[in-house]
Amino acid sequence: MRVLTLEGTPYEMGLQHGALAGSLRRLLVSRIYRRLQKLAPHPQTEVWYGEVLALLEREAEGFLQYAQGQADGLGIERDLLLRFSLASYLEDSAKAPAAVAEGCTAWAARPDWTQTGQPLLAKNRDQSLEQLGLQCVIRARPASGYSYMGVTTLGWPGLASSGLNAAGLAVADTHVLSTDLGPGLPRWWMMVCILERCQTVGEALDYLTAAPRLGNGNLVLADAQGAIAVFEEGHAHFGIRTPEYGQGYLVATNHFVTDSLRGRCRMEHLGKKGDTLARKARMEAALAEAKGVVSPSWARAIMSSADGTGALCWQDPERNIGTISTVIVSPATGVVWVRHGRTWHGRFQRFALT
Repeated sequence: MRVLTLEGTPYEMGLQHGALAGSLRRLLVSRIYRRLQKLAPHPQTEVWYGEVLALLEREAEGFLQYAQGQADGLGIERDLLLRFSLASYLEDSAKAPAAVAEGCTAWAARPDWTQTGQPLLAKNRDQSLEQLGLQCVIRARPASGYSYMGVTTLGWPGLASSGLNAAGLAVADTHVLSTDLGPGLPRWWMMVCILERCQTVGEALDYLTAAPRLGNGNLVLADAQGAIAVFEEGHAHFGIRTPEYGQGYLVATNHFVTDSLRGRCRMEHLGKKGDTLARKARMEAALAEAKGVVSPSWARAIMSSADGTGALCWQDPERNIGTISTVIVSPATGVVWVRHGRTWHGRFQRFALT
């Protein structure tokens, strides 16, 4: 998997990101154009896009600088890159038919649930297989804030999958077909802000509750001290999940479960390959039986399970969708294991933050 080393101001980091695309630039730009061509037409699309852009100009100068640098590095217009990154929000706002098999599975386990007595976070990313060749690891040293590393898609403005910072805070996201939408910060930029600014799950939750949000996802959090949480991200509403008594784990797939947001998502994943409910139930059942057993090797095995209902690692050739990466994070040790590819036979690479 390609590794990008970025440092400096948001613009400088974005410029380096775009320039480091190198031989993949043509593939990336082609992907951007194809994605925008598939964007569901709606008479309100320009209004929604304008509202988000105005919000970003008020609240997220760093994001726009990063996107500008990235666009300059790629030799394309910034507007094209922004529309590409916001395509799922624009489609969700239009209530467009969903790519029902897309999604992700993410979970975190507390120290009392693991073999090593250290927290663990993991994520399978399920996306269009067109993105397979664009997956990359980022090592970032921002001009201010914590250094971090993460897995994302080449050319994406922000962090589109998961990450870990030098303070031992880890985060991973999942998309939700939400109906609680509005102009706000993209989830992939809030992840960057969390990693640059926060040391603990508590600090991350404080940031997320106060930040203006687009409203279409979950964020799974774990820190080196052993705290874990799931933040359900609506635009006007939010939900926070922490482990129930006697339960040392949390799982998020592609729906909301808290009282404040349960009724504010579209359940079009039901009955399809990649079913969000089945994946969540399967992962929770595995974790419930694994107290004191959960470890990086256990995580590699369970995230590779490809059989039966709720398969966590899968592919759907007809829809050209499947698992394109797996990430396992040890916040306390600063180690991340990454498997690139859609097959459960892939090799995990080990990356150390320091």
